[in-house]
Amino acid sequence: MEVNKNNLIHWLQELIRIPSITGKEEAISQYVYQELSKIGFHPQVKENNVFFEIGKGSKSLLLNAHLDTVDVGGEWKHDPFGASMEDGKIFGRGASDDKGNIAAMLEIARLLKNTEINGRLIFTFTTGEEFGAKLETKGSFLLSQFLKADKALVLEPQTDVDDKKVNIIYGCRGIENILINIKGKASHTGYPERGVNAISKAVEVLNKLGKIEFHKVKVSDKEIETICMPIRINGGADIFLVPDKCEIMIHCRTAPEDAKIVKQVELVCQEVCGENFKMQTPYSAPGYIEDPNDFLVDIIRQEARRLDYTTQNRFAGGRIDASIFKTVGNIPSFCMGVGNRDQMHLVDEYITVEDFIICSEMVKNIIVAYLS
Repeated sequence: MEVNKNNLIHWLQELIRIPSITGKEEAISQYVYQELSKIGFHPQVKENNVFFEIGKGSKSLLLNAHLDTVDVGGEWKHDPFGASMEDGKIFGRGASDDKGNIAAMLEIARLLKNTEINGRLIFTFTTGEEFGAKLETKGSFLLSQFLKADKALVLEPQTDVDDKKVNIIYGCRGIENILINIKGKASHTGYPERGVNAISKAVEVLNKLGKIEFHKVKVSDKEIETICMPIRINGGADIFLVPDKCEIMIHCRTAPEDAKIVKQVELVCQEVCGENFKMQTPYSAPGYIEDPNDFLVDIIRQEARRLDYTTQNRFAGGRIDASIFKTVGNIPSFCMGVGNRDQMHLVDEYITVEDFIICSEMVKNIIVAYLS
């Protein structure tokens, strides 16, 4: 019962030919629904998120891949929606991130349809994973409200193809974007003592934030600490006026379970500006952490070795939807998958066909071993 190379390539090329930039996932959602229906399943669709389950039993595993991609961007040599094959690679937006994993899930669903498995396998194809989607609009957030499982395996391009190494993600930092509007007092620059320079106040806030010891978590042999950085600053109106307002956006990558960061930033603003500031948090997303020696991780290592791949446990710097299945759905979650890790979001994105086929087989074997 091996995955079928022709099926995988066909599905991947068809998926790449459907543009599915975040917020525009309806067409690809319909395609996945139709393909699953042809196989003989009866998937459900909720706000363009497709899901269904097979099997019976006390064990359960949720399998996930995201439907959306980042925008095309840049100047491509290959048509980003052409799905051309060249030198053992398939090119196109989403080839690695994350349409290779969608194709793998379709083929795994086909293979397992008439196979008896010892437990429930829940397939989820979700929207809004990439940039710009607020937490509550993400498909993983929506489905986590009512889908439950013992474990979740979130499929992302986490293979270092040249090294034949599978990265196993057991946690990630969260995100907290904090927008601060500082109010000063305008005056002629010839008489700066009559005003309050809002930009100077912003600089003082940033300097004080740079001296704070933020939340830390011990992860294996290293510490993960919340990090904050200014990513945007706007202020001033006229070259002869002391600026009376300044806006700064602070981007924080938060260590798991950091519940203090917003309050810490607020206290610094109060110390520097008194009441002359306003603060908003336009975007938040949780971090999370799991035991890197979990039973599911052992199975991933085992099945990777069978196919001559090594593995490495990693704590991800970027946010992944596994964090939402964990923090919202309370499902212990890990991430690995099909696709070249170094191709995410790049111009002329591609997936290496040989590894695509082998790693799809690996994912299938992991599922069968877990539900055995």
